[in-house]
Amino acid sequence: MRTRPLSIAALLVAAAGLTACQAPAGSIDGCGPLLQPGAATSQVSVEQAEGAPTVEFEIPLVSDGDQAQVLGGEGKRASEGDIVDADYVVYSGKTGALISSSYEASAEGQPPATPLRLTAGGESVLADAVACGAPGASIVVTTTISSLFGPTAESPELDITPADTAVVVLGVSDVRAGRAEGSARPGQQGMPAIALAPDGRPGVTFPGSPAPADLTVMQSIRGTGEEVAEGDRLLLHYTGIVWETEEVFDSSWETGAPAVFTIDDASLIPGFVDAVVGQPIGSQVVVSIPQELGYDDPATRPASIGEGEHLLFVIDILDRLEPAAE
Repeated sequence: MRTRPLSIAALLVAAAGLTACQAPAGSIDGCGPLLQPGAATSQVSVEQAEGAPTVEFEIPLVSDGDQAQVLGGEGKRASEGDIVDADYVVYSGKTGALISSSYEASAEGQPPATPLRLTAGGESVLADAVACGAPGASIVVTTTISSLFGPTAESPELDITPADTAVVVLGVSDVRAGRAEGSARPGQQGMPAIALAPDGRPGVTFPGSPAPADLTVMQSIRGTGEEVAEGDRLLLHYTGIVWETEEVFDSSWETGAPAVFTIDDASLIPGFVDAVVGQPIGSQVVVSIPQELGYDDPATRPASIGEGEHLLFVIDILDRLEPAAE
């Protein structure tokens, strides 16, 4: 099989509506996968190595629908809504050529692609495939070029068409909770009530009274992790709402993946920093922010936020991350 690195457009991991709906037929350590192995994934062998895995299969390989097989892994297995970090290699099932990799630079000197951060059970074939993955697992996925790169993806140079089979091997490095996990805390007079969807997405019911005049922080779920310190780099889900209009102006839930923020005033509005610092990892906090601690400067204020309006954030503190590489 040829392994010469080839270039293609960046991997599209949020290709909504391209996944196959299949009921789980088995379980892995009690976890029910969303995609099942099949004849195509059984033909792919994976050998772990330093860096990129060695992947072998006979060509041409044709997949009957989307298939996935989880190999190995230890520790927490990803349930729907969990956050999975993974490196990957993508091969053409037709030619065996390497299409894309997050492990190594290409022969043309292009740097490796960015590893993936996926929400298990999200709206892409790879998001379905990582369900039941665990740290150290290899996940073999056979799908189509169109499911990965979009319905118009093709390259005469690479001998790729949208209907061709793509072979993906994901190397899972971490699995994290995709929502705040801890003990529920009582509400607070004058602050909104929070109701959670099954995936943890918050619904907000405002009290019908004006926003508090001062910064007001309510802990709706108390986590059990270490306390957040200023300067920490955190993985967060958040929803930002204008109190006076009750309109959402920003939300990581809408993007399908949590955000990564450094918790300091150089990166975030002061009220957001004040709300998060000192909270245990795993908590959900609700904060009402007056404009002087929010977007006080009209030059940088989003158009959806009016003069003097207050902000309401619901913040899930998922995990602390290593500092970004220089």
